Amino acid sequence: MYRVILADDEKWIAESLIGSVDWKEQGFEIVAIASNGAEAMRLIGEMKPDVAFLDIRMPGMTGLEVVRMLRDTGSEVECVMASGYAEFEYAQQALRYGAAGYCLKPFQAEEIAGILSEVKVRIEKGKQLRSHLQEQERPEEAALDLDLAEVRGEETFPRIVQYVKEHFREPISLPDIAGRFYMHPNYVSQLFKKEMNMSFTKFLADIRMEYAGELLRTTSLSVGDIAELSGYNDYFYFARFFKKHTGVTPTEYRNRF
Repeated sequence: MYRVILADDEKWIAESLIGSVDWKEQGFEIVAIASNGAEAMRLIGEMKPDVAFLDIRMPGMTGLEVVRMLRDTGSEVECVMASGYAEFEYAQQALRYGAAGYCLKPFQAEEIAGILSEVKVRIEKGKQLRSHLQEQERPEEAALDLDLAEVRGEETFPRIVQYVKEHFREPISLPDIAGRFYMHPNYVSQLFKKEMNMSFTKFLADIRMEYAGELLRTTSLSVGDIAELSGYNDYFYFARFFKKHTGVTPTEYRNRF
């Protein structure tokens, strides 16, 4: 059975999703239900599910933010977004962050069954790829590859940092960076912690916040435009994150200068 976590702040919607199909018959088991994004992140970290069904709009942390954080940390959980027609653009953005798919409310049995079939294929392909790679490596070869990887990583890391500084306005993530430089996301994450004493997510956020602050101080651009120029397509996420980062809202920050 593939393990599934559901996350929705409205209980009746989660219950509707549960009742849409026979999950066990499809080969899935619902192991937990979260009422918000932060709880979903905690449960995913603790229970290591194969799949997470996430509502796009949840208080505190949206489903889109959960997908972004999971991909930034190199998580392999397959995410499926639950959205209404008005949120379709956000669902598409989630797909760009690596989500496996999306389902529209109200839920339809055929649609959910089809999504579960597609997710099952993705999970199996991932397992087969990892198993194939493990079979190819003998212990001595793995050790040699690790010595070589560390040397290559230290040589490549300055290029990674420069790339992030040049492309922070784009929707980049840890898996994107790892793929571009032919490294595993977990290893790139370790490099940031070792070389910069911070996570990739914090490094990227610091650059974006510094740039946003500069635009707020020196231009008359709207906060929405500044959010987009700083790499945030979601205005509300940007505003909340800016206040968390600086202690004040973007408007309050601008009024200081």
